[in-house]
Amino acid sequence: MDRLQAMRVFARVVELESFARAAALLDMSRARVSEVVAALERRLGARLLHRTTRSLWLTDDGRAYYERCIRILGDVEEAEELVAGMGAALRGRIRVQMPVALARHFMVPALPGFLARHPGLALEIRLENRVVDLIEEGIDCAVSYGEPRDTGLVARRVGATHLVTCAASAYLAERGIPRVPEELAEHNCVAFLALATGRPADWMFEQGDTKRSHHPAGNLAFNSMEACVAAATAGIGVTQVLSSLAHDAIAARQLAPILLDWAAAGPPLYVVYAPSRHLSARLRAFVEFASAVFAAADAGWRDVVAGGRRRGHRRA
Repeated sequence: MDRLQAMRVFARVVELESFARAAALLDMSRARVSEVVAALERRLGARLLHRTTRSLWLTDDGRAYYERCIRILGDVEEAEELVAGMGAALRGRIRVQMPVALARHFMVPALPGFLARHPGLALEIRLENRVVDLIEEGIDCAVSYGEPRDTGLVARRVGATHLVTCAASAYLAERGIPRVPEELAEHNCVAFLALATGRPADWMFEQGDTKRSHHPAGNLAFNSMEACVAAATAGIGVTQVLSSLAHDAIAARQLAPILLDWAAAGPPLYVVYAPSRHLSARLRAFVEFASAVFAAADAGWRDVVAGGRRRGHRRA
């Protein structure tokens, strides 16, 4: 029996939690997949999986063996890519999932340079504001806000986000500019409906070691931060969103950032991938590219903060 192939089969069964799905992915019959796993158990003299007609799960021995398998398979693949790729251009396809706004505002504008440097690479980017099953959906990596809930994934931090409170200049000219978070009680707040609760999310503020929250009150709320930006741009009220979503409107002076001395950090950005999708040369190149893109975005946010504070001092 080919040990490496047996490890690959076993790893796919574990990751997909199904002999049938693993068979389809590996282009093998279900009977053959079951036979390979059974032969592996006989050779090791240990049961790796508990099976019922509807489910399967790892034994303690199986979990320990799986963790070693994915390390070994990753090392083998990386060694092969290293030798085959010495002096050669990167080739292959990378399937990526990321939130719509991050791609629209930052990733897509930077792609021409990345693809020009690596003409042998092909990207498939799925724009979805949802958590995806990387293995089930055949995705190599995903860009996510915050660390993944799935602790079985590898997560590499690639950037930071910030919360920005903003409104249209015409609205602020009519209603006044709040100087501290408490003054937001006098304003119409366009709220974001949290995906987890369906209720308006509290706005967060920080100044040094002081943290404050504000429950937004107003006549409009959305379950989309991009819609919040559009409503604020239309002059309906004040909103708080991730700076990446308001970036273009602020740059175009359609929105003015306020309460910059109280600006709070948002969730950090991560690239996540399954342990079996180890950091290959092409995936490493994408991670480095994403890090550079989001570092530039963070620098842009610092410029916004500096410019907003200068304008605020002039108005004061």
